Amino acid sequence: MTTLFHNATFYTMVAEGDRAEALVVADDGTLAFVGPLDEARRQAPDAEAVDLQGATVLPGLIDPHGHFGGSMQYVLYADLSLCTSFEDIQRVIREFIAARNVGPDGVVMATGYDQNELAEGHHPTKSVLDAVSTEVPILAVHASNHMAVANSLLLDMAGIDASTPDPEGGRYGRVAGTLEPDGYAEEPAAVNALYAVTQPRMNLDLNAIADDMQLVYLEHGITTCQDGATPASMAELLRGMAEGGKLKLDVVAYPMHGEDVDAMLEQYAAYDGPTYRGHLRIGGLKMFLDGSPQGMTAWMTEPYVSGPEGEDDWVAYGTMTDEDAIAFAKKAIDGGHQLLCHTNGDAAGDQLLRVYAAALDASDNPRKHELRPVMIHCQTMRPDQYERMAELHMVPSIFSSHIWYWGDVHLKNFGPVRGGRISACGDALRAGLPFTLHTDTPVLRPNLLEAAWCAVNRVTKKGAQLDEDQKVGVYDALRAITVNGAYQYGEEDRKGTLEAGKLADLAVLDRDPFAIDPAALRDVTVLATIKEGEQVYAHE
Repeated sequence: MTTLFHNATFYTMVAEGDRAEALVVADDGTLAFVGPLDEARRQAPDAEAVDLQGATVLPGLIDPHGHFGGSMQYVLYADLSLCTSFEDIQRVIREFIAARNVGPDGVVMATGYDQNELAEGHHPTKSVLDAVSTEVPILAVHASNHMAVANSLLLDMAGIDASTPDPEGGRYGRVAGTLEPDGYAEEPAAVNALYAVTQPRMNLDLNAIADDMQLVYLEHGITTCQDGATPASMAELLRGMAEGGKLKLDVVAYPMHGEDVDAMLEQYAAYDGPTYRGHLRIGGLKMFLDGSPQGMTAWMTEPYVSGPEGEDDWVAYGTMTDEDAIAFAKKAIDGGHQLLCHTNGDAAGDQLLRVYAAALDASDNPRKHELRPVMIHCQTMRPDQYERMAELHMVPSIFSSHIWYWGDVHLKNFGPVRGGRISACGDALRAGLPFTLHTDTPVLRPNLLEAAWCAVNRVTKKGAQLDEDQKVGVYDALRAITVNGAYQYGEEDRKGTLEAGKLADLAVLDRDPFAIDPAALRDVTVLATIKEGEQVYAHE
């Protein structure tokens, strides 16, 4: 049935200030008309009219980087995000075990602690978790998802002991003065050995929690999201959701380095490319080059001002050699795939720019300059690096929410100049780059309007004003989560703006983000989310 949406301010995002009075949605879920209400009624006299009661409408918001599979954490994991001490962590996990009746055959997954917010000022250890249980394996995952802590039982089950060496690109914490592991694991190279034990014990049934996982996105007006580091196990679960008709929004998956990506691309060939099947497609490949700035594992060219204890010249480390990174980037380019690369520190940024250029030179793909590679996070990128990105047709996807959530930590770790420049959207804009904004869900919930607020205001939790030269205006911030998001995915022909012929993906808001004080931008509420003309979320 044809539908006419009216009584709202429709910002098309085609140009700043461009708006319409009405939209007509065709039977196939595309926009048949965008413009004056009288003309909409003339063109679709029999359309079902939907009165939006004075709301403001943007194109459906586009999540340019996150981990859709990770949204299960909000449903299945103990939440440590409000913990301010080891005692809090123990209490939350004990309550979780009791509420879920977790026994020795099960597992406890907890997530969201941040050592920067704990009274003790450092990561917990196995002894903290052993005080909760030595009969149930427990894994507490850091808010960044780059570190985790296991209890003694889980370490034993994973075969991690004093004889276990640190893997390349990661490390295990050790009890002082010994090689005995203290439970701490840093970066995927080390943490994955723990996940190998815990994940099979979770007995995942994504179909059972599919609605809850998607609600995390839909309540924020998001109509396209990403699974930005897809292992083979998650690829199969996603396919099951797609084939079972469980997906309500578009999900773009990226098989990750370390998996047999060739086998994955062959097995899921039907999903590989620009066309969605059951709202799922493979968009490219993913690799990691460093860690987390708030965890002090982002790889820097200059030392942290306040590094780990006893590390006065700490710059952290990379996670891949140039040789391996070039080979993986070339695999992506040769196959016509977009490459996503996790890159927080500026040394890692230098490496990505270097290895991607080398891979381009080595590839014979005639369309190699059309693939729009993406630098993910970009927390400490320098102006010269943004200029180089433009030369490589690379898209910076900036984790702007760091400004609020960890800006104070970055000022401590990097000092006022480097810390003040974190998430430098202004430099990206001046370089002419179509930058995007993300929240790296499940590191943070996918509140893209808050991410835009961070880019516009650049204020930390403690009220510090970060480098104002890196601020962007409201239009450019919202463009980053609509127009530029569509461009990053190569979907600008069907998403990102409200124009005839594009998908009727809409975010319905309770107020006009362009008419309010920019400081109030993150207070805007999503009233409804519409995917291809169908309402898939309504605010209660």
